[in-house]
Amino acid sequence: MELVSSHSLGTGKIVHKRTRDTKNFFQYNAPYLSINLSNTSKIHPFISLNKLNFFSIFYKQHGFRDKKKNLYDFAKNIADKHNIIFNNVQFICIPSIIGYSFNPISFYLYLDDQNKVKSIIYEVKNTFGDQVHYLSIDKFKNKEFKKNMYVSPFIEMDCIYKISSKNKSKDHFFCNINQFNLKNEQIFYASIDLNLKEITFLNCILFFILNIFGSIKTITLIHYQAIKLLLKKSKFFKYSNKIKDNLYLD
Repeated sequence: MELVSSHSLGTGKIVHKRTRDTKNFFQYNAPYLSINLSNTSKIHPFISLNKLNFFSIFYKQHGFRDKKKNLYDFAKNIADKHNIIFNNVQFICIPSIIGYSFNPISFYLYLDDQNKVKSIIYEVKNTFGDQVHYLSIDKFKNKEFKKNMYVSPFIEMDCIYKISSKNKSKDHFFCNINQFNLKNEQIFYASIDLNLKEITFLNCILFFILNIFGSIKTITLIHYQAIKLLLKKSKFFKYSNKIKDNLYLD
């Protein structure tokens, strides 16, 4: 799998599908930036790291979640601990738009000198502010992880994720997550299908106009679907205690 290593942007198609008892399906579009963390000196006047702009990526929302610690250092720290050899790190996330964002999942992709993906960190958040990381080294198809963080109030904690990532070209990224219960029954499916393009002045303007309410729309849709499931009398699982940030390799 090869990925473009330049700064880029795109709109990702997000799909959520509940596949047991109370079935439910919805999809939406979300704005994404793909930033080369190894070279952030010049991205675009409308895009900033760790300060307010039209599009921002704040350190306190990712990685160490410390406004004084950058995301490259976070990725390198993980690489050093797990002997990951890389040339650069591509970070894919929903940016903060005029200061606000919600990122259900972000990606750190370690690329070699041929821009081939060697490892991926999946950074997962829930609406309660919890965050965990899942690290996949050299395996990007049906990589299994035990569920380690409460995400949906309608899905139990005792589950297994099978995560796959692939692309059909170097400016495309696709990831799907299949969730199974302990009986190996599929209970949930989610995916992101993202096409990336060069960051230019015109692209940035259009990106902003089309996505100014992108994160607000995302969080609104999530809660709207939760209300639908409540009305359908789906089984409810109470939120457990807040967890510390952890990295899992299961």
